[in-house]
Amino acid sequence: MEELCKLICGKIYSSTREGYGIFYEDELLDILPEDNRTREVLEAVLKQLVNGGNIEVKYAKGNAFCILGLKNYAERTAPSSPAAPAASECRGKSFKEVALPVAAAFGGGFLGGIIAGLITYAF
Repeated sequence: MEELCKLICGKIYSSTREGYGIFYEDELLDILPEDNRTREVLEAVLKQLVNGGNIEVKYAKGNAFCILGLKNYAERTAPSSPAAPAASECRGKSFKEVALPVAAAFGGGFLGGIIAGLITYAF
């Protein structure tokens, strides 16, 4: 299942850098090895990718899927650096989830600067 997730997620992630993309069942099944080309396998792979936070499925109608690639499946096993999160990690988050911690950090720094200035001025 790991290899199947890498194949499908690689296709979706590379095709949806600008937003959601429409993928047809046949298109996704062609990526899979011949012995795994069934709708059930495809649905299981998509479900695992959704649960892992790799993709977001907006809708599935008939044989068409509207999918957004949030992060590449290969990034899941790659060593992560303690630096700021990659843009792909922030893409799936709301404005509040990203802006609130940033605003709190700046507010704390500002408040700390004022307190230090008052202490310095008082003595």
